[in-house]
Amino acid sequence: MTVLFDGELHVHYRFVNLTEEGEAPDLSRASGGQRNGLCGAAEPGALAMVTGLHTGEVPFVVTWHDTEPPVDDAWEEIVEVSFDPPSADLALSAFEDFHEIRLPSVQSVRARFCARGMDEAGDKDVRLADEPALDSYLLELWPAPPAPDRILKQTSMRAAYWHEAAARIPPPPTPEERAAARAAAGRAEAQRRARAAAAAERQQWGGRPPSPRLRELRGNARNMARTHRDLLDELADLPAATQREVAHWLACQAFTLAGMTGDPLAAAALDALESGAPLPPPFADERSAFAYLHPDPSRLTGTVVFLSVDEAPHRPHPIHRPSFAVPALFGATESDPLQAVVEAFTHARATFDDRADELDAALRARFLA
Repeated sequence: MTVLFDGELHVHYRFVNLTEEGEAPDLSRASGGQRNGLCGAAEPGALAMVTGLHTGEVPFVVTWHDTEPPVDDAWEEIVEVSFDPPSADLALSAFEDFHEIRLPSVQSVRARFCARGMDEAGDKDVRLADEPALDSYLLELWPAPPAPDRILKQTSMRAAYWHEAAARIPPPPTPEERAAARAAAGRAEAQRRARAAAAAERQQWGGRPPSPRLRELRGNARNMARTHRDLLDELADLPAATQREVAHWLACQAFTLAGMTGDPLAAAALDALESGAPLPPPFADERSAFAYLHPDPSRLTGTVVFLSVDEAPHRPHPIHRPSFAVPALFGATESDPLQAVVEAFTHARATFDDRADELDAALRARFLA
């Protein structure tokens, strides 16, 4: 015999558990399907034991045996259960009292729970620090194959009450039923996630799922879909050559409204866009284009240069239209013609600002009538 614990446990609400650290069995189901209600093993990998004392210190001993020990008839209550310890390192706990228990081996275990003085301790209810113990407990453990629980001895009314209560608790689910329940819960969670993802996608794309073609897009595609989904679908149905024409037209409209078409350098950039040639300086890259537009950044005081496309269309301050027209030009150079439409449209609309409805109407009249 090996003594694993010999001391006093401070119980509260009449329960003692042997589990993995941090785990606690469901006391309402711990004795489900059992004949005895003093030591519940229906929750996998745990023992839930009942004491007579409600609150206070109770003497408690845990022992390990290589083989089944003889039954000591000196105990008033004796029950047996089988359980599979989840690991060799377990915790004997009662409310906030906690003690580490290390089993010599991990295998199917038979547990014999013995008690005495349950009625006396239950009637007393609470044991104070200077009062003698009225109930005491022994938990004997040894390796053994699984077997039904047994009531070897019962003398107290408290034990009879817990045995009768256990008879009213339905048996726990079988391992197969638990596995089926986990699988069903996994399928339900996967369906919930799929529905949530579909709803989020619909919201991101203006209220309905995107077509495979729209899913290929990046950049401002979702922004445009949220505000102009019907228009985006119509533009997506156009031939690629027409989409390229739309992108070029949008960049030209932005440059025109920004007052840039009279600038030879800007006109050369539009000509290059139309012919498919690389954009000439200073429009060869965004950094040089911005430096060209704003050689003296201090002159931009009080002028909005960068705006979110989701902002309200009516602003109490002017914008610098060329700063939005140039990104429309760069957007129109995208290799994917539909992506070019999306980017050119987004920045051309920002260029038009409070006159954006004019751009929408002109676009429909020219390409979608």
